[in-house]
This record gives sequence, C-alpha cells and structure tokens, in this order.
Amino acid sequence: MLTLRFLVLFIHIVAVIVALGGSLFSTFALAPVLAAELDAPARLRVFRRIVRRLGVIVLTSLAVLAVTGILNVLFLGGVSILLAIKLILVIVVIGLALYQYGTIGVQIWRAPGPGPEVAELQARFRRVGLTVGSLVLLIVYLSIGLTRGSGAIVASIR
Repeated sequence: MLTLRFLVLFIHIVAVIVALGGSLFSTFALAPVLAAELDAPARLRVFRRIVRRLGVIVLTSLAVLAVTGILNVLFLGGVSILLAIKLILVIVVIGLALYQYGTIGVQIWRAPGPGPEVAELQARFRRVGLTVGSLVLLIVYLSIGLTRGSGAIVASIR
C-alpha cells in the first residue's frame, strides 16, 4: 500500500542514489578517462560542461534530500542521538557540495584556459567530491542503523 510516508522515503532514497551515483561516477570513471584521453584544452572544455550539468543534478538532489529529510523527521515525531548525528553530517555535506560546485566549479568554469591553477582546482574539486562521497556513505550507514531500531534515546520534537 502506497502511503505518503513511503513515497517521501522512496523519493529521499532515489535522491541519495542520484547525488552519490553521479558524483562517484564522475570521480572514479569519468575524470580518469578524461585525463588519459584528452589534451588539456579539450579536457577543460569537457570538465566545465560536466561540472555545470552535474552541479545542477547534485545540488537539486541535495535540495530534494533536505525537503524529504525534514518530512521524514516529522513523520518520526522525534529525534534520536543517531539521527541528530546524521543531520549534522547532512549539513556538513550540503556545505561541502555548495563549496565544491558553487566555488571551485565556478572558478574552473571561469578560468581562462588550462594551466597549473586549473589543474589544482580540478584536484581540489575531486578531493572535496571524495570527502562528500565518503560522508554520504557514512550517512547511509547511519540511516541503516536508524531503520534497524538503534535503541537510541528519542527526544520528542512536539
């Protein structure tokens, strides 16, 4: 039976898959291929387009995650210690993703051309992406603990 709570949870999980999958694909599959197959000017052109498109996808997914996450907390009716830790990590991930796409990505997009400064920006973009991906995997792990009934103390939000 399809309930509103199930639908919100389903959308939340799909948004996690989209955000994490896109970021991991670009970090582990696409970036190495671009580095091996394209010369610096072509690599920068392709990288810029990917950053712009993937940025829209990832940041939109994060917005969906925030909204559905708030709804999920309201459905629970309380906040456990484990959930509070997860929510703090979510705030950190959103901040890092905004920094990755909104600051580093924009600097890459506006760079005049390939060079050492762009290479450093691309490396920083990947490092932040790996950090975000690692934190999201930790958040997913904590979510599994929440669904298993962690036995943590629940403080009512009413």
